[in-house]
Amino acid sequence: MKRFLKGFGFFVLLVGIGVASAFLVVALLLRQEEVRVPDLRGQDIVTTIETLTQLGLQLKVERREPHATFSKDMVISQTPEPGSGTKKGRQVRVVISLGPSELQAPKLTGEHVRKAEVMIRQAGFFPGTFARVSSDSVERDVVIAQSPEPGMPLDKGGKISILVSTGKEPGVFAMPRVVGKKAEQAVRTIESMGVQYRLSYKTIENKPPSTERVVLGQKPQAGYPVTSDAVVELVVSK
Repeated sequence: MKRFLKGFGFFVLLVGIGVASAFLVVALLLRQEEVRVPDLRGQDIVTTIETLTQLGLQLKVERREPHATFSKDMVISQTPEPGSGTKKGRQVRVVISLGPSELQAPKLTGEHVRKAEVMIRQAGFFPGTFARVSSDSVERDVVIAQSPEPGMPLDKGGKISILVSTGKEPGVFAMPRVVGKKAEQAVRTIESMGVQYRLSYKTIENKPPSTERVVLGQKPQAGYPVTSDAVVELVVSK
């Protein structure tokens, strides 16, 4: 019985060693089948096929698109990334260049927004997103930036978005009290704020002929916030 158990144990040990060896051989074989993905970007399609074939990999073209710098039939991007590991027989997906597009985004920066919209349509495109932002250096209604940038390839019917200036951000002032002051003095005060004004006149009964004109009313009232693009209304004695 002891001899039987001893022999059976030895048999089990041999089987275990055999299974472990088999697993080790399979793992080594699988490991040997893994290759490093080469950098294909900038290569032409023929060279790309040859490179992948030598490594036992397959090529799949996902799409073709215009590119400003890559010539026609050159690889723009790839998946998996260069240097990553993959098994033989797997696919490497690439995006292939159609070359620079015949249609390019026109230069719109510095143009008035209405002219820019006309230029977009004349070039065969459509206006995209339209946004406004204040600027201390660019005048109101002038294009500050665009996307895509000037000269970038764009398919016919594509959209161009523009960023347009609203001019300088208006300053905010507290409206001074000018009621009761001479009209000329009130006007000078408002002009010094850089604010526009509008005068209206009201006749005062029994007003002496030599009396100077004074401010009878104002809008906004004293203390109210006034922006530099506002218009102050003054009622002046007649």
